[in-house]
Parts: sequence; C-alpha cells; structure tokens
Amino acid sequence: MKFTSYFLKHPVIAIILNCMILLLGILCFNSLPLREYPNISFPVITISTNYPNASPELVESVVTNPLEEQLAGVEGLESITSRSNTGNSYITLRFRPGMPMEKALNATHEAARLAQAQLPAAVKAPVIERQKHSDGLPFIGIALESSSLNFGELTHYANLNLKNVFRSLKGVSSVEVWGQPFTYTIKFDQRKLHAYGINVDEVAHAIANNRLSLPAGNYQNKIPTTLDFELKTPEDYENLVIKTQNHHPVFLKSLAQVQLTTDNNQFRVKVNGHSGLVLAINRSNDANPIDVSQNVRKELKALEKNLPEDLKINIIIDQSEFIQASLKNIQSTILESIFLVLAIIFIFLRNLRATIIPLIAIPISLCGSLLFLKIAGFSINQMTLLAMVLAVGLVVDDAIIVLENIWRHIEEGLSPMNAASQGAKQIGFAIIAMTLTLTSVYAPIGFIDGLLGQLFIEFAVALAGSVFISGVVALTLSPLMCATFLHKNTKQLWPIIDSALGHLSQYYYKILNIIIYRKKTILFILVLSFSSSLLFYKIMPGETAPKEDRGLIGVYTPPISGDNLDTMEQNTKRVQQSIGKIPEAQNTLTFLGDWGSSIVIPLKSHQQRERSAEQIIHTLKPKVEQLPSIDASVWSWDSGLPGIDDTRNNSELELVISTTENFRQLFEATEHFKKILDQNKEFASTRYDLRLDAMGYSINIDKNALAQLDLTPAQVAKTIEVFFSGDKSLSFQKDGISYNLSLQGSSKPWTLDELYLTTPSGKRISLSSVAQMKRRAQPTALEHVNQMRSTTLYAQLPERQSFKNGMDKLLKSAKENLPSQYKLSWSGSAKAYNESSQTMLLLFVLSLLFIYAILAAQFENFIYPLIILFTVPLACFGALLFAYLLGQSLNIYTQVGLVTLVGLISKHGILIVEFANQLQKEGFALTDAIKKSCALRLRPILMTTGAMVFGAIPLVLSHDAGSEARHAIGIVLIGGLCIGTLFTLFVLPTVYFMISQSIANANFEKLKSKQVKLTKILLLIG
Repeated sequence: MKFTSYFLKHPVIAIILNCMILLLGILCFNSLPLREYPNISFPVITISTNYPNASPELVESVVTNPLEEQLAGVEGLESITSRSNTGNSYITLRFRPGMPMEKALNATHEAARLAQAQLPAAVKAPVIERQKHSDGLPFIGIALESSSLNFGELTHYANLNLKNVFRSLKGVSSVEVWGQPFTYTIKFDQRKLHAYGINVDEVAHAIANNRLSLPAGNYQNKIPTTLDFELKTPEDYENLVIKTQNHHPVFLKSLAQVQLTTDNNQFRVKVNGHSGLVLAINRSNDANPIDVSQNVRKELKALEKNLPEDLKINIIIDQSEFIQASLKNIQSTILESIFLVLAIIFIFLRNLRATIIPLIAIPISLCGSLLFLKIAGFSINQMTLLAMVLAVGLVVDDAIIVLENIWRHIEEGLSPMNAASQGAKQIGFAIIAMTLTLTSVYAPIGFIDGLLGQLFIEFAVALAGSVFISGVVALTLSPLMCATFLHKNTKQLWPIIDSALGHLSQYYYKILNIIIYRKKTILFILVLSFSSSLLFYKIMPGETAPKEDRGLIGVYTPPISGDNLDTMEQNTKRVQQSIGKIPEAQNTLTFLGDWGSSIVIPLKSHQQRERSAEQIIHTLKPKVEQLPSIDASVWSWDSGLPGIDDTRNNSELELVISTTENFRQLFEATEHFKKILDQNKEFASTRYDLRLDAMGYSINIDKNALAQLDLTPAQVAKTIEVFFSGDKSLSFQKDGISYNLSLQGSSKPWTLDELYLTTPSGKRISLSSVAQMKRRAQPTALEHVNQMRSTTLYAQLPERQSFKNGMDKLLKSAKENLPSQYKLSWSGSAKAYNESSQTMLLLFVLSLLFIYAILAAQFENFIYPLIILFTVPLACFGALLFAYLLGQSLNIYTQVGLVTLVGLISKHGILIVEFANQLQKEGFALTDAIKKSCALRLRPILMTTGAMVFGAIPLVLSHDAGSEARHAIGIVLIGGLCIGTLFTLFVLPTVYFMISQSIANANFEKLKSKQVKLTKILLLIG
C-alpha cells in the first residue's frame, strides 16, 4: 500500500503523528467529565398542586383532570401519569429522549398557567420542577443531632445556616431539610368564639391581612419606606385584633392559644433509632459525582469549626462511594488486562523487542479513544471504561497481524525494510477491512432512539475509536518499528513453543485436508449451532441488567387506612425488632410520612462484609413476612442504570392496568385477578396500589337553611376543616424562612353536633342543623396513566423465577382474567426489559447488515461477506452456551457482548478469505489456496484470540463494586471467542471451498454453453 510505504519513507512524520495522538489523549483525560453512566437526556417534570384537606376524588375532579387536559398537548410528551391524594395532586410528565429540559419546562409552565384559571380559588399555584431521584433517596445524606436544640430549632438551624451553603456548591442541584419544622399552632376555644360571636373564617381572614409587608412610597422622595404588618412572635399573634365590638378590640388571645411548636405529624426521621434530622443533597445530572462528594465533605469539614459544641453532624449516605469503588475497580481491571495481554503476546513472540511493537498500540489507541470522546462531548464513565478494558485485547490485534506477517517475510530472507514494506502492503487491505468491520458494528447505535441508544453510544464511540486508532498505528508506526527492531538473527526464547506451533500448524493442515471435503458434516454443524443459539436465546432467563450489590437495602411498609404517624411508628418498631441487628449495617435510617414508612440501611463496603446485599435480604424476608397485620416488603438497590430502572428493584414486576370505567369497577376486576394469581402461587407475593376502603365522610349541606341564616358554604367548610383536621393554608416567616401556620380546635370533635357557627344576628347554631355527615369508604389515592384510570399490580418473583418467564406468565394470566377492554402496559423494570430486548434484537440485525455492506464494498463482491458472516452463529453459540452454563441472564450487557462478538469473530474470516483470494491470484488452486491461507493465518489468529480472551479474563474474575455487569459481557466474549474461533478454523474454509467451487462450476457451465453456441454459429457460417 502506498499509504504504508509513505510512512516507511518518512519515519519522523509517523512518529510525530502517533505522539500527537498520545499527547492529545492525555490532555483530554484531564478535561473529560467523570460520571457513573453517560449523561442521558431524559426530561422528567413533576407538577405538584396542593388543595388542602380535599379528598382524592375532589382533587382528581377539580385539580388533576383540568391540568392533565392542558398538559397532554405539550410538545414532545411521551407519557403523563398522575396521582391524586388527600390534599395533593402529583403529575409526572416524561418527555422523549433528547428533548431539551428548558424547552420542556417552558412548555409545561405555559400549559399549567392556562389550566390554573380553571382551578378552585383555594388551590395553591402548581409547583413545577425537574424530577429528583424517583427512589426518594438523596445522593448524600447528612444527619444532625443536638442535645440542646429541640427538633424545631435544629430544623431551623439547618435551614438558616446549612442549606444554602451546600446548595451553592458546584454540581449540587437541590438541598432539602428532612426534619420537624416550626409551626405556629393557634387552638380555638369554641365557647370563646361563640361568646364573642366570631367564626373561624373571620380569624383566618384577619391573620391573612395582617402578615404582609407593603410598600409605602419614598420618604422625602429618596428613601424607600415599607409598611411592616408581619407577625413575628407569639405575642404579635396574641395581640392581633380580630374584631372591634362596642368600641373594644377582640384580641386573638381572647379566642385561642398561640404556641410556637414543631410539626411532627407530617414527617418523621430517625437516625440509628433516635429522632433526628437529615440534610438531603442531590446532584445535577451532568455533575461529576466524585467531585460533588469531595466538595460536600470539604465544606462539611470547614463548617465543623463553627458549629455549636453539642451539634453532631456526619454523612450517613453517600452514593458516590459505590461509584468511586466501581470506577477504581474498572481502572485496575484495565491494568490487569494490559498485563495479561502482554504476557500472551510475549509467550507467542518470545522476544522483548517484538513484544514492544504491539505494546505501543495500547496507550496510543486508548488515548485516541479519549480524543474521540472529547470531540463528541462525552465523559469518562462505567461504559467508556468498560469499552477500554475490551479495547486492550483488541487494539493489539492489528499490530500483531502486521508484526507476524513482516516477521514471516524476514524469515524468508527479506531485509527488515523490504519485509516491512512487503508485509504491510500484503496485509494492509485486511487491516482496513477488519478496522472498518469492527467500527461499523456500532454504527447502528447512533441511529437508535431512546435510552439504550444514549446509554451505549459512548461505549460504542470509545471502543470503535480505539480500534480505529489501532488501525492507524498498525499502518503507520508498526511497520516502521518492525523495520527498526527486527532482524533475521533476532533471538527468541523457549524455541519449544515455536516447535509446538509448527507441529500444531501441520496437524491443522492435515485435519483441514480431510474436513474440507466433509460438506454435510460442516452444514450439520452450522445448522446445529444456529438452532442451538436460538434455543439458548429463548430459554435463558432475561432481565434488564444484572442485579448489582450497591450496598443499600431497606424495608417499606405502606400506610394502613386510619393510621396516624404514632401508630405507623409503632409498626415500624416491630419491623425493626423482627429484622434484628445486621452486622453489615453502617447506619439505620427510618422515614415516616403519609406515604408509609421506609427503613433504609446503608451497608459497609464490599471489602468489609462477607454477605452480599442479596444474601442479607433473603434472611430478612421470612422475618418480615411473618409479622401479623403488617404488609412490609424488603428491597435492595440492585440497579443504577439511569432512566431504565426507576424502581431500582429487579425482582418485582409492575403491570399497569388502565380503563375508562370507574375506579370501583377497576378495583373489583383487579382484586379478582389478584386472587387468581395468589391461588396459582406462581409469584412470591402480589399487591396493587388502588385502595377504596379508607375511612372517609361526606357532608351534605342544606343550602336553603344556610341561606336563611345568612351564612355561606365557605364558612361551614372552614369551620369543619379547622376543627376536624386543621387549616394549614397560611404560613409565617421566621428569619426569612417560611413555615406552616396551623389553625385548629382545642379538642377534636366527633360529630357536627359539637361544632357551632354564629349568624350575623348573633344566634348560635349547631352545624348539624344545616349539614349531615355520613361515614363512607373512600380511596387513598387515584392514579391516571395517559389520562386513563389506572392501578399498578406488583408481582414479586420467586427466587428462581426468571424475569422474562415471569413477565410472560403475568401478561398471559392478565389477558385471560381481566376484561378485554382493559389496557395493559408494563412499568419499571419490566417496561425497561421489554423495550431493551426489542431494541437489542434490532441492533444485532442492523449490525450484521452494516458489516455486510462494509465487507461487500471492501471486497467488491456480494459472496465473500456472506462467507465471513457464517462465523457469527458459531460465535453466538459459544457465547450463549458459556452464559447459560455459568448462570448468566440475557440482559443489555450480554446482548452488547453479542454485538461486539460479531465484529471480533469476523476479523478471523477476513484474514482467511483475503489471503486465500491473494493466493488464487498468484496462481494457487482453490483447495491449495484456502488450506495454505488457513495454515499461514493460524498463528496470528491464535495470538489475537488469546489477546482478546486474556484481555477479558479480568472482567470475569472481578468481584468488587459493579462487577456484575462486567461478568456478563466478559463471559459472552470469552465463550464466543473460544468456541467461535475453534469452529471458524474448520467451518469457514469448508464454506469458502463449497461456495467458491459452486461459483466456479457455474461459471464453467456458462462458458461451456457459450462455447457450444459459438461452435454452432461457426458451423452454420461454414
């Protein structure tokens, strides 16, 4: 090739070119962002709307429905889900991948603004924000404890002195204070209200009008003046004038008691069994997690100097610890791969100088991949580092092939320079073809929309970039180094290895001489491998991703209708007592709220414990399940894939059941379906989130009687709200921080007979005279999925049940036992698996088509690419066989391994076919050409296969953080390369011989036919 000859004649240019690649890669390494996974642009926006004390049905009707109607038309919306609780509406908008977040936020704000005009006046403005982590856990959790500060003071201290300090750090997106905040409690005495003839709505109105700061112009036209009506202390509230009667003011203290207390009825936190407070710090999606953790720890250390003496503050959750351990593990895996690859190369070459030649390709190629990542705007993460581990065994291939071919020419008597020129020229086409083949494998990823495309595009660019640079090194620097370092008298250690390889080549030639004519046997092997691959693909257990041990487990207990936080806390204590002490636990956190209770247990590092998270939860499940009247479930954070597994629980199926019917019909159908599932006992447990049995009351007002008394429905509603549950629609400021103000009765009435209103005429009337209260069952929450009434059924898989089989069984049973008009869809892990399996199958097919197109263009022939692709089913059979025998599942990592394998195994076929074609052009017969080609290429094929296999071995042997995914892809590559290479050495030559012979025979028949026709024409002329 002229390209290679140019660099042999201009060695300085070759050296400078490769040095520049190395230097630029090193510079890129320092500037590339560091993440756990690629930054996936998957906008998720939440809209939270508060309608104090409204029932779920009322919230759904007057808040959720109007908002959904407007939001459904937002551009780029992929799905819309909602949940209507008591007093709150939560709507989640998921946009298509790649949608700019700012554009999505602007469109959402505009739609919500249009809908707000349709909402009741008492509804607070919708709060629109980017979704935080859906698992509810912070990126970093900091616990605060104090012996001198009460919980309100501790929460206020954190809000005032700590929250904004951490919020200002680079990479931090939000900081929340999880504690028990201050609240002003104003408790009314009904008798005093009646004595003064005042209703609670008048008090609420007076408080609202006297907690403002208003502008009052400029003093002397220069100095801004503010009219301060703000109520700040309990005395300010007590001395607030509510009304003037007979020229005498009625103060609030005459009607109610005012206290500054802490609110422990909404949310509670316990740290290691003691009530406490947690600062929840979340990072930005594009932030470096390790930098964020280091910045937080540095700031925390600086703050400790100025903290009150008795204030204890420490980090109890830090998700970056797993990320750091995982990335460190991959980095050590890269070094181990380099060592093993060099060892296998040295064993084959047995010469230090010769070993240096492919060694040089490793740092240059890896640095070149960093350059590609920088140009594309990507990052260093788990996927790109995994690609570099694989690249270690791949990038030496081209240099090995060039080296081996040049060395063969030196042994034949050529000078090093002539051997380098001739050898590189002879192998140049194959190098280009192999490089383009492997890079083209990943080209389809760039055309795949969705999460998987974004997840693996950086892996593809890193691996393809390193392979491309290795091709450049092989054609520019490797021939030059061969001409410089190698000579005919180069000594090789351990000549017995050379002798063994020579004998192996002879035996291989003899076996090939026999098997090349066994066409039926080879066809049988091809059919068997293809059918076996399909069988393994079908029977292997499937899941989105392998379960990881991310060092976080917990127990979730849903709320029981009618239970308050005190009852919930007692139940949580029973759960904690049942699970006992866990030796591997670092801390134990307990969170309680209206959503239920959750015990979160961060575990010690992998090196500090013997049991895995999975083993620990298996011991906890029986203990928790035997608790009477408590429906608790044990979970483990076993997946961290962004946007793919929001639940972070790979053992639970989530089936969404949607309908246009009412919720009562949906409830009955789902309950019937659940009973059937429980009877069949195919799942460990089942539950669904639609509950219609919560205790509730409906109040009917006699509008005519109310009108005659000159009272309004709003006065009745406000009185009932204050005395039954408390009105928290008002707020107050303390040091610039807003807290709730609660209006409530001094005692809780049980009936309307105990509640009174005063008419404008001064008459005291019981609410029971104008309203009737009836007890009824009501839902705890109402869900919509794409504006349809929905519920989600959760099915826990048994220990040995595969994810794929569980999905098939659940879906089949749902179709058989639910009404046909009901819509079924997957959520969580099941949805991710369903989408990923379809996408990966498409990716595999597209990769084959891209490789075929590249090879057809390279060979200028449509037949030879097909011959080379016959190696694919052989490699897939080996990969799936190894994965099945070693207990692996079919997941996104094994499937990416299969796609990678397509490019790797094709390289062997390219070498054999290209050399066979060259030998035929030189005059060799078909059989001699293919046999000699295989014999000549045996050693480089074994060397490159050994390098790739040994380069992948550290992936399989890894047992630290994040090793589960690396096991999956490593096993597939090792199995596919070992068995695929073995079969390729015998099957491909036979297929080449069969097809080439058929083409030759067909051409001969055509030529013979033309000769007969020509003879007839000549006879007629004659």
